[in-house]
Amino acid sequence: MPKSYLALFILPLIFFRGFGQDIRISDLKSRQVSVEDLLQWDMYGEGDVSRFRTQVALQEADGSKGVMLISPGQYSSNVVIRYKAFALTPATVIVTMLSISDEGTSPELTLTQDYDGSITPWLKEKESYFFAFKNASHDRQPLLRKNPGASGAMAEAKENVMIAGKYYEVEVGKLNSKLWLSVDGEKLFEVKDDQPHGEGKVALRIRGTAGFKAGCLFKELEILSE
Repeated sequence: MPKSYLALFILPLIFFRGFGQDIRISDLKSRQVSVEDLLQWDMYGEGDVSRFRTQVALQEADGSKGVMLISPGQYSSNVVIRYKAFALTPATVIVTMLSISDEGTSPELTLTQDYDGSITPWLKEKESYFFAFKNASHDRQPLLRKNPGASGAMAEAKENVMIAGKYYEVEVGKLNSKLWLSVDGEKLFEVKDDQPHGEGKVALRIRGTAGFKAGCLFKELEILSE
């Protein structure tokens, strides 16, 4: 085949792959986040983060309004997080956040020096996808909110499937316009967002209930992104 005809055949494929075709999970690059790496994430709130064998222990202190670990770098708008989680107390609610950034087009995230770990900035000021689960103690089922200013959940599971004292495999993902939450390989919900957030940071967050503190172990964290 002459080179001129070959170019005419290949160029449209490149064009459509870049501008019209959905990204697949197999197109994403996997990165294993070691215990040492996770301990370097930025921590906010009153509490403690430490290593316990092959796990990272995150726990609230007295007077906590929630504690969280935020990634030091940004990830693309297509991102999947997988990890194992072990809630240490029945009061523990677990949250994973994707596409965290300041409101607007910038992927940057700025927090004031006196930020105390509370949920307020995430609901009212910052962009994110806020996945909350193991949240029966909050009298809710696993859910997804698109912040800021969400009037309610984008999606909500029919029931809770997680309890304290047991390890679960968690997958939280955003791919193209699709978002989902899976626990132990079972998809609890999947929803479509036609105006999705862009790139940003990711985070792990825990919060207790009715004055009882939260504590959780995390291990085998994997992040897939472009």
